[in-house]
Amino acid sequence: MASMFRKPKRNFRKKETDFENENDDEVGTESMEIDVEQSIQPKTDKEKKKKHKSKDKDSKSKSVLSFEMEEDEGDTEVFKIKRSSHSRRIAKQMKKELKEKDSAKNTDREIVKKDEPNENESEIRTERRKKDISEEEALAAAEKIRKLREEFKTLNGEDAIDSSGSDEDEKKAFKVKLARGEIPDAKTIHFIRKQRQMARETDNFIPVDDSQASSNKTSTARLVRDDDNDKSDDDEEDRVDFSVNQAARERQEMRDKFLATEHGSDEDSDQEREWENQQIRKAVSVQVPNMDIPGITDTDSNSQVAFLNSASDAKASTNNGFTNEKKPFSSLAKPQDLTDITIESVRKQLQERLDMADSVHRTHKLELDRVVSDITDTTESIELCEQKAPDLENRYRFFQELRGYVRDLVECLNEKVPIINDLENRINSLLKTRAERLVKRRQQDIQDQCRDYMTNTASIKMDSEASEEQMRQRRAAEREARRARRRRAREAKNISGHYDGLSSDDEDSSQSLVIKFENEIESISKAQRSLFEDVVEEFSSPESVKDNFEKWKFTYGDTYREAYIGLCMPKLLNPFIRADLILWNPLDANNKDFEESGWYDTLIFMGFRDGEKIDRTDDDLKILPSVVDKLIIPKLTFLVQDVWDPLSTTQTARLVNLTMKLTRDYPSINADSKNFRAFMEAVVARLKKTLDDDVFMPMYPLNVLDNRSSGPAIFFHRQSWSCIKLLGNMLSWHQLISPSVLQKLTLSGLLNRYVVIGLASSHINREALHKCQAIISALPKAWFASLEGDSTLPQLENMCRYLVSAAKTLHQATALERDVERLEGRDLVKQISKHLINIHAMDHAVALANEYSFKI
Repeated sequence: MASMFRKPKRNFRKKETDFENENDDEVGTESMEIDVEQSIQPKTDKEKKKKHKSKDKDSKSKSVLSFEMEEDEGDTEVFKIKRSSHSRRIAKQMKKELKEKDSAKNTDREIVKKDEPNENESEIRTERRKKDISEEEALAAAEKIRKLREEFKTLNGEDAIDSSGSDEDEKKAFKVKLARGEIPDAKTIHFIRKQRQMARETDNFIPVDDSQASSNKTSTARLVRDDDNDKSDDDEEDRVDFSVNQAARERQEMRDKFLATEHGSDEDSDQEREWENQQIRKAVSVQVPNMDIPGITDTDSNSQVAFLNSASDAKASTNNGFTNEKKPFSSLAKPQDLTDITIESVRKQLQERLDMADSVHRTHKLELDRVVSDITDTTESIELCEQKAPDLENRYRFFQELRGYVRDLVECLNEKVPIINDLENRINSLLKTRAERLVKRRQQDIQDQCRDYMTNTASIKMDSEASEEQMRQRRAAEREARRARRRRAREAKNISGHYDGLSSDDEDSSQSLVIKFENEIESISKAQRSLFEDVVEEFSSPESVKDNFEKWKFTYGDTYREAYIGLCMPKLLNPFIRADLILWNPLDANNKDFEESGWYDTLIFMGFRDGEKIDRTDDDLKILPSVVDKLIIPKLTFLVQDVWDPLSTTQTARLVNLTMKLTRDYPSINADSKNFRAFMEAVVARLKKTLDDDVFMPMYPLNVLDNRSSGPAIFFHRQSWSCIKLLGNMLSWHQLISPSVLQKLTLSGLLNRYVVIGLASSHINREALHKCQAIISALPKAWFASLEGDSTLPQLENMCRYLVSAAKTLHQATALERDVERLEGRDLVKQISKHLINIHAMDHAVALANEYSFKI
């Protein structure tokens, strides 16, 4: 039972917290050659006394505690490090190498005494042998150190662990330095000391000093006393102290700081090392001449070894590692064999040195010339920059102010553009609504008249409601009232030769609609005038923008051209011009030309001063044509699509004249312009739409048309003249629309389809001939200039046949009449032949002349 409570007291070697002194750190590798068994010494007298004292205590406790039992001294465990066979082999090998080293030294001394005449050769051999031995000893010592460390780790109960790649490389490099006999610098020594200190601070460190050996006695007490952890006088050496000695650690830190201060930083070590290398090079250059001296001859191989004759060789000689035995530096100027030196070799080497010096001198001279040239250029550049500094300062200030102005201008215009868009939408919607209302009214009038003038045989009696009849009667009254007003206006202007159907019915009959339209126009005009009232004058007009950019051009013209301001100005001035063109309508008779606007006068002279020669490559010349292409043409495109009435002669004439002027005066308005092509396509599309929706030619029997003043006759001739008017309006585009497209629209789509059929279904008289004359006079002369032969255009053959038929009918009608009427008929036939000649129908004209015996 009592044995279950026994707790054997084991002796542990406690952690060594006292640090080694500097003398211990400076011990070489020889100090590591120790006997592991000797590290554990027999117990001192003090330890024996303590053990005896502890036995007395145990005996006393036995008398007190009845459940304790005696224990033999043999039960006490003794800690002993046994020496392995591997470590014994290493120790024998090291002793053997030391003996060989001593014997080699003795042999060298004997050789030196015997061969005093060949002192140089013996010294060389000795030195080489020492070098070989030192290298072998360094490698052997390093290997021994490594094996001993592994052995100590094994004895401590730990496995040997390979260090990291970087630490292993550093150790190998250090071993190589030791093997070469190189003396480590202060930095390396400090680093080694730090490594030793860090190793002592680790938990795995076990001191091997005798003073630190622990006693092997064990405690026989079965109860744990309260003062077991206390450091009592009796058990101070018996317990393991796991605490950290803070005082010793602080002393070591102070020592490290002192050493770091004493040895200096890495930079100081590098500087000191560089200074040492310089001194060594100076010494080499003084002692050894810079030429190839024959090497040292080996007695065995008789081979020559080149002597190191440069600073790098001297440096390499100082980098030899050191071994366990400290060796002094070898002499820098070694005795040499001068038997192979000749005058020629010396002269050759001197010549090489001279050539090298000349090359270096030339290089330095070129470098000096370059530096002097650079200094001169730099001085001139500094002076030039100092001269340019004020101008550059003014330039910088100007561009900063201009940058701020442009930024503020763009922000201002961004605020105004939505308002401009709204005003444009309002005026466009107003004009479009009015044009659609007028076209719809004309179409309704034609339908009403066609219904009123139907013949009894062709019409169907239709019952209509009273309200619809009243609306139709009201439209007829308004229609007749408008005709009466136009008739009075013509009479006031003494206009003669007018036929019903030639006038444009494009005025509003309702006074309320007129007032509403005018009020809306006035509202838009007021908003247009107040658009830039809240803007500073510098940002409110194209003139202000022009002045600021002209100042830029006249002051710094190179940057103005590099910035392509001439190409940017149309977009920058776009809001101002659009605001001015909101109410511009070239289809209106009371509207002024855009060339009379203020912005036009501003742009036409932009970038030019009086007396200056105009550069045709200047981008400012393109500003006005670009504005016309990007603003005027799109405005006209909208008017053509939604406002223009092709049946209105005045509107068509104004539109054609304006288009001809633009193509003539502005080079940007041509077939290559995207906007202009879109405009012409809109014109053609609008003409096609008119042919499909607005052209109507009624067909009546001849007996209905006998009475010229009857309603059907008036309606027939009005529609006939209306078609002829439309034909003339369409043919007025002949200089802008290609002949093939226009001929298809006018001749095939209108003349042959409506006009010629109407002429053939009516009486042949002077009014019919007037219609033929109006048709032929509207045809472009350019169409017939390129015709070959006597035939006219194929599309005009129907017209030619009608004219020939009319001539025959007139001749037959007047042949049996009186002379006056017969002469009148003959004159009409001659007039018809002239019409044929005008349209290049020579074959038909010659046939009439031959048939009725008159000259063409």
